Amino acid sequence: MHAQHLNHPLVERSKREALLHAAPMLDRAIQAACGAIEEEQRNARSVSRRLQLGDAHAALLRYAPRVRAEFPQVLMQRIEAALREDTQPDPRRRPSSEDSALALLDDTEVARFVEASRLQQSAMPVIERSLGVLDSLMSSVLGLPVVRAELNPFRPDVYCGALLRVLEDQPEAAEVRALWTRHIGRPFAAELHALYEALIALLEASGVEEARYRLRLTEGSGPGASRGGGRGAELAEGAGGAEGGRSGGGGATGGGFGSGGAGGAGDATAAQGAHRAPVAGSGSARARARAFMPRMDQLSQVRPAVGAAMIREFLYRPQWVEEYDEPLPPGYYDAVDAEMGGLARRPQTAFDAAAHALDREQRRSQGVMERPARPVGVELPLPPDDWGENGSVQARARALMELKAKAKKISQVLGLDAVRALIDQVAGDERMLAPVREAFVALEPALLRMALDHPRFFGDEAHPARLFVEAVAQRSFKYNDEFDPEFEHFMQPVRAAVRELVELPVAAPKDFEERRLALQTGWKARDDGDHDARMQAQNSMQFAQERQTLADRIAWEFSLRSDLVGVPAVVADFLYRDWSLVIAHAQLTNAGARLDPGGYLAVVSDLLWSVNREQAIKQPARLFEVVPGLIKTLRRGLGMLGKEPAETQAFFDALIRYHDPVLRLRRLRSAQDVEASGFARTGDSWDALPVLEEQAAEQPAPRKAEQPWLGRHEREAAGFEDTADELEWAPPAGPMPAEASAGGAADAAVPVLTETVEPAVDGSVQPSPAAPAAASPADLTESELLTRIRAEVARLRVGDWVDLYVHGVWRRAQLSWMSDNGSLFMFVSHGGRAHSMTQRTCEKLMRLRHLHPVDIDPVVERALKRLSEGADSEIEPSASPALV
Repeated sequence: MHAQHLNHPLVERSKREALLHAAPMLDRAIQAACGAIEEEQRNARSVSRRLQLGDAHAALLRYAPRVRAEFPQVLMQRIEAALREDTQPDPRRRPSSEDSALALLDDTEVARFVEASRLQQSAMPVIERSLGVLDSLMSSVLGLPVVRAELNPFRPDVYCGALLRVLEDQPEAAEVRALWTRHIGRPFAAELHALYEALIALLEASGVEEARYRLRLTEGSGPGASRGGGRGAELAEGAGGAEGGRSGGGGATGGGFGSGGAGGAGDATAAQGAHRAPVAGSGSARARARAFMPRMDQLSQVRPAVGAAMIREFLYRPQWVEEYDEPLPPGYYDAVDAEMGGLARRPQTAFDAAAHALDREQRRSQGVMERPARPVGVELPLPPDDWGENGSVQARARALMELKAKAKKISQVLGLDAVRALIDQVAGDERMLAPVREAFVALEPALLRMALDHPRFFGDEAHPARLFVEAVAQRSFKYNDEFDPEFEHFMQPVRAAVRELVELPVAAPKDFEERRLALQTGWKARDDGDHDARMQAQNSMQFAQERQTLADRIAWEFSLRSDLVGVPAVVADFLYRDWSLVIAHAQLTNAGARLDPGGYLAVVSDLLWSVNREQAIKQPARLFEVVPGLIKTLRRGLGMLGKEPAETQAFFDALIRYHDPVLRLRRLRSAQDVEASGFARTGDSWDALPVLEEQAAEQPAPRKAEQPWLGRHEREAAGFEDTADELEWAPPAGPMPAEASAGGAADAAVPVLTETVEPAVDGSVQPSPAAPAAASPADLTESELLTRIRAEVARLRVGDWVDLYVHGVWRRAQLSWMSDNGSLFMFVSHGGRAHSMTQRTCEKLMRLRHLHPVDIDPVVERALKRLSEGADSEIEPSASPALV
């Protein structure tokens, strides 16, 4: 395997696909495993067995979020390690080396190896079929001539090893982890099979063909094997006995049924490959190749008449040129001359400037999401003010025909037709604004000249010309309004680069590379202008997440304190949710090396002692001494954190009530002193305080926060004022119930997606004129609708673009940051303006159709896929005699 194949674009895309599926697939497998453990627990006859299964079930639920978060990272590390593995010269030596290595392992490592083998063996019946196909496709991507299953970076042992690693890292007994592994094996195998199917679909859609399996014949397996000898006993990547015969030296060279060693092997695969690999010089093979060739009158036309299947085969199969290419016959040039004569006689398609100006004004008056996509194609004229002569349909057609007249081989003509077909597909991709698509149509002459020298360049993802097209397209996804001055600023250098490339006699790959790099340099300079605002908002969100993570750990440490036993629930909840944040904030912002900056950790002991009625009532003098400093420190810490006084007032009222028994003794003594002095009592201000509820029977436990807490100033810096409902951030007055979730009643209050709504100023719901008119299917239930929306949110990744309706304006924004658990999102629109929201808000906006993810799949790949989809339903051209 060559090093360049490790960085192949398809390998990178497969890795991204695997990373995208990693957390959800493990989440579903854990849920299924929990169900299986519960079922076994119900059927268990032994009490001890039921308790053991119950502990395993509870522990798996407890560590599920942590396992889900760790699995993708561990998996990617193992995939990268698998890609870096050196290929062994002889795969047959692999088992012995593994046996030797196994002998050197200690007992723990042997147990881990055995556990991984069991997990893999339990998965094989489920994944065997899809794994075989994936092994073959991935071997082709890695540039291997034959299938090497042990070099597939997505093989089962990589996934099983990653799963066992994250399970072993959890602080549970080995017996509990063994139960997890036993019950998760089957559902994990089903998820692995689904992933393999997704990877297969991805690779096949990209035109990857399966590598061949190498067959090794043993002695006595047939006359071909006994007499061929040497390498003739192996069938490599040849597609029939003819290829094998050449390697064996003794086999027949025709159909693979000769007496050579490879001839015998070729007999096994002749059915699947004989039509693909005809032998050069064979009359029957040449005739079979002719059956795949288009007629010369098809190749000579302006409009591509070659089928999509032929274009796909031509671009995707490196062997095509060797197998099918040949010089063009004289009759082809006669047909080209006739087509050029007909082109000169056809009426000119003029650009209607008046109609274009009227349409432009009408579109400008429409909302961004209301404008229909303007049609663009290779057979439509372009604005001459922007593109000059290249805007003429006839000029571009003449350029194509002149190049067809210069072509010498069939591959060159197919390359020209492939460029025109793909540019027409890209021009029809309505995800891009019309001026961008017009630029690609205007670029067609330069791409055609490139195709004459490099006919198959559009099939190479790393070719500079294709990279130029893709870079411009991807950058254009930043804009959703062609009348925005920012978009026009983007288009000016793009138009200039296109005009320069078209004006060159022949644009070399380096010319496309230079202009792409120049454009990207300018884009980076503009992005750097928004960098400070974007990073300020992003740093605020990242700090909040780090603070919350540390606070969750501090809260867990609080729960282990012995003096927390018997503490009132409101105090314990305050420590878990509020005071842990104060301590975390102080530690993260402390520039020095102090262990307890601000003394916020030390005050916890005084707080817990002060609410212990039995201890405090025995030492009232200490309470009188402690309380003033305690209250002052608590308020100082909450103020530093940014907590609003109203958020914690209920806690301080309750705290006074818990101090009341000791204070009452002081008041009674003071009252006796007053009466003894002759003054009357003036009342009790504590009587106005709310009555304290009875202490909960169950002590609240710390729970990991679903999303980081943010103060008011932090929310403003992160852009929450645009999207987040303030009620979403108001903390509950008492301890949060364990069953509270990110969904709940808030989702029930959101209107369904069957009509477009926009909250009005007075709080009522009014139809939104700017929202798109598409409605969800009427047969969707509420549960199905919510599931679809949540799945859409779960697919969001950093770098994705969305259309976001903010303050009556549709903004194109990019997902710049998201929390580790996917509960917080920060989008950034033009000017570095941040728009942050919780997962609930994101779901609400999608439901209101105020947030739309933008499909940013590569445009050239999408065009190729459309050709492939057309080829699947297309009938191959029938064999016909060539025009000579």
